[in-house]
Formats: sequence, structure tokens, C-alpha cells
Amino acid sequence: MMRIIGMLYGLICYLLGVFSLVLFIFVANNHIGIFGIDSLLSLNIDQLNGSPSLYPIAVNIGLLALFGIQHSVMARPGFKTLLARILPTTWERSTYVLATAIVVIALVQYWQPITGSLWHIENEGARTALNTLFYIGWLITFLATYMLNHNHLFGLQQSFKSTDPDAGAKEFKTPLFYRFVRHPIQTGVVIAMLATPDMTMGRAMLAAGMIIYIVIGLYFEERDLIAEFGDTYRDYKKRVPAVLPFMKGRGD
Repeated sequence: MMRIIGMLYGLICYLLGVFSLVLFIFVANNHIGIFGIDSLLSLNIDQLNGSPSLYPIAVNIGLLALFGIQHSVMARPGFKTLLARILPTTWERSTYVLATAIVVIALVQYWQPITGSLWHIENEGARTALNTLFYIGWLITFLATYMLNHNHLFGLQQSFKSTDPDAGAKEFKTPLFYRFVRHPIQTGVVIAMLATPDMTMGRAMLAAGMIIYIVIGLYFEERDLIAEFGDTYRDYKKRVPAVLPFMKGRGD
């Protein structure tokens, strides 16, 4: 029975995680309308989706901080050890995905639009190129999860193979994108955050917050990776840049 519950829990968390990611992608690109659903016509970062605030910048900073804290704290070994005292270890990754989904949905719902614009491009060819680059960024992120282990990253492997002692184990490998950058998932996010023909102040704040989180989050993630894989990862870090292909990797 517990195995079936674990599988259902993992599947539900996965579906919510994918839903929140798709929601964020459309909202982040200021898309008007999602899959033709009229009730979502106003759902983008430059229109108010929830209640207005007298302190919109403070609200947005709080939402970004919540996103960063949730991602960073829940990914740390110490937190995983504490969580294992409450939930089965095979539920840990699914719980992370569930928490991420909740935080992302909250960010979308309560994000406060900020007036002003850094740039607005009117040339249709340039607009199409930037919008295409936006989706290429997310495609890079999506493909990178499969090159590493999509099912493991989203908790499905652990939930559906709970009796396999290796289901939750990480494997060090560097397929395709990982030969050019150490963190192609984040590379895609950076591209998507910056590739827009309409960089409003609200979107710029979102992009800046995400990039700051990536910088801070990768510092702690790489520290954990070195602790787990030792000299193997140190050598990889020296040879391969972190996020941008044209920047050299560096050691400790």
C-alpha cells in the first residue's frame, strides 16, 4: 500500500511541477492567453494577477527570496536528512518538486507589475528572433534534464522504483550540453530571462532575481557536488565553464 501511495504522490508532484513550469514559461514571456483559455488572458508578469500592494517592489523581492530560499535550503544534504525523519527517503525529491510548484504558482499569482521599460523593440524580425530565442532557452533547459536524468530530477524514478537501492543515487556524467557548460539547465533559464523584445521593469526585476539566485544557488550546489564526487568534479570544474560557454572553468 505504501508503495502505491508513494507512486501516486510522486506522480501528482511531478504533474504539479510540470504545470507550474509551463505556467511560468508563458507568464515570463508576457503571453496573452494560455492554450486559448479566456480566464487566463491577463496572466502575465506585466498585469496584476492577484491583489495590488502598496509596496510592489517589496512584495516581488519577498517572492524572489522565497523562491531562492526554498530551492537552496531544500537541496542541501542537511535538510534532506531532517526530511528523512518525517517522510520516506524516496519521497524527498518529489516533495522538493511539490514545494517548488507551490512557490512558482505563488510567484505568478502575487507578482506585482512594475511600470517603466528598459527596452522595447518594434522591428518584427527582431521581435520574432528574440521570442524564438526565449523558447530555445527553455528547450535547452528541458533537454538538459533528459540528458542528465529527467525522471530522477523530478522524483519519478525514486517514487516508482522505491525498492531499488540505486533509485535515489546520483551519477556523475557529462552528456552533450554538459560537455560545454556544467549547468545547462541554468544556461537555458538565463537565455530565457534575457531574450525578450519587451524588457519591462517588472520582467527585468524577475530576470535579475533569477540570475542572482542562479549565482548563489550554484555556489552551494557545486560545494555539494565536490563533497560527493571529489577530484572528479574538481577536474570537471577546471575544464568546463559553469553557465556561459565562452567563460573558462575554474577550480577552487
